[in-house]
Amino acid sequence: MNSKKFIMKSILLALAVFLLSPVVAAAFGYSLSRTLVPYITLAAGVFMALVFWYIFDGHSGEATGQSGRNQLLQEVSALNHHAMVSLTDRDARLFHVNDKLLEVSGFTAEDLLGQSTSVLYAEEDKHQFAGIRAGLDRGIPWTGETRMRCKSGKTIWTQATILPRLDSEGHLIGTVSIRTDVTTAKINAQQNDLFTTLHKLWDEVYMLDPETLAFSYMNEAALARVGWEAGEVKTKTLWDDCKDLDEAKFRARIEPLLTGEVDQITYADDIDGVPYNNRIQLITTYSGEKQLVAVLRDASEQAEVERVKAELLATISHELRTPMTSIKGAMGLLLSNAAGELPEKARSMLSIAYRNSDRLVMIINDILDIEKIAAGQMVFEMNTMPLSLVIDESIAANEQFANRFDVTVEKQGVDEAAHASYDFGRTLQVLTNLLSNAAKFSPVGSKVIVRVEQVGQSYRISVQDFGAGIPEEAQGRIFERFTQVKQDKSHRGVQGTGLGLNISKVIMEQQSGGIGMVSQEGVGSTFFVEFPVAEVNDSLQDQPAEIAS
Repeated sequence: MNSKKFIMKSILLALAVFLLSPVVAAAFGYSLSRTLVPYITLAAGVFMALVFWYIFDGHSGEATGQSGRNQLLQEVSALNHHAMVSLTDRDARLFHVNDKLLEVSGFTAEDLLGQSTSVLYAEEDKHQFAGIRAGLDRGIPWTGETRMRCKSGKTIWTQATILPRLDSEGHLIGTVSIRTDVTTAKINAQQNDLFTTLHKLWDEVYMLDPETLAFSYMNEAALARVGWEAGEVKTKTLWDDCKDLDEAKFRARIEPLLTGEVDQITYADDIDGVPYNNRIQLITTYSGEKQLVAVLRDASEQAEVERVKAELLATISHELRTPMTSIKGAMGLLLSNAAGELPEKARSMLSIAYRNSDRLVMIINDILDIEKIAAGQMVFEMNTMPLSLVIDESIAANEQFANRFDVTVEKQGVDEAAHASYDFGRTLQVLTNLLSNAAKFSPVGSKVIVRVEQVGQSYRISVQDFGAGIPEEAQGRIFERFTQVKQDKSHRGVQGTGLGLNISKVIMEQQSGGIGMVSQEGVGSTFFVEFPVAEVNDSLQDQPAEIAS
């Protein structure tokens, strides 16, 4: 028997005996003192109150039927106009949601009734529901902020108080949840913090709706450029600022952001004759709404710095290349005994100087090529020719370099009929880079294989070595600027600038071709370039094979 009920029954029995004592006394011929009358009256009142409480409490704990729920609904009806109210049974299933909750959430009563109350929690907050439920099971009320999921998928912030309903034995038989929408306050707090940070930035900052392209915010720098007041911002769209905007082009530009393919988009643009570097990102606010954030940086100063730097680099490069070429040529003549036989010690020192001058000339040439690429000044003279011409020339040009590393270059499957449209000099530069790299990273006494094969509608020239291979973590950035593969300490290679493969990539792209590689550590690497197959007419085939100028 429940201890609480046992005590109550004992008290009721004692009071009953006390109340019956005057009757018993009268039956035996005794009369009670008048001083006991007030106490008997008080005991009678207490007895009736306890009987009423006992009956009510005994049934209220089991008031899970319709009548008990109706009484509970009447008690919370006063909250309906001021808060979102929901009631659950002992299994956390909703059996009542008020109109205010339905209005705010967008759900219908049919959507919610009979469902677990967790349906109202944001997916990432399911753990919070479990924690709250654990406290309620112990009879502990909960109050705090929760995110409530709406039917549309967006979430709102609520200040919630959740009260447990317990039966007479202290078991949870349901809950009463009272929520108020505090989303606006949260958003305002978030925006105030954000706008305080952004408002004084020198960069122009814009926030706009990704669907309508209507502005929701501009910082001071943005307002100063467009000449608007802060109060006007929310009445303006992107077309009010950029009247010549190509909407289709702009929407195509931001599409990868909206689909989640990229985190941000950067591009350069001229606005009112001023160069800008633009960055656009997509953010999600507290309310679940998407907003585009565009940051525009005036690139005038940067452009001027880049121009001065380019001119300085070009001047230095040109001023260095001419004398270095002369110095290298003079040292080459001395090493070839043009001025007579050199002592062995002098020859050794001169050889070191020659190799270093060769490296300096290579660096200067790479810098010049990078500057030409950046300025769009790299010129290409495209001619349809056999690929064998440029392959033979590149092998001949690298013969001495390969011999220096005791490496043999071997041709395989080079079809004389394979024609492509390409710039001879620039393609020779690419193949020379691939062949020299292959020689540097090949074991002593090994060979480098050059092949030509047709892959789909392209001809592929492959340069294969049997060296140490390229580490997997470096393969993804091998064609980036200044990327160099760390050489084995025992290998005496020639240090490069880290620009050759990046320049080769640009050269191939400018010729409508491509470049790629496959590598396996311990096996070797194969670098390849591809050219679209060129149609060859009879008159071209009849021409003598000669290098186009």
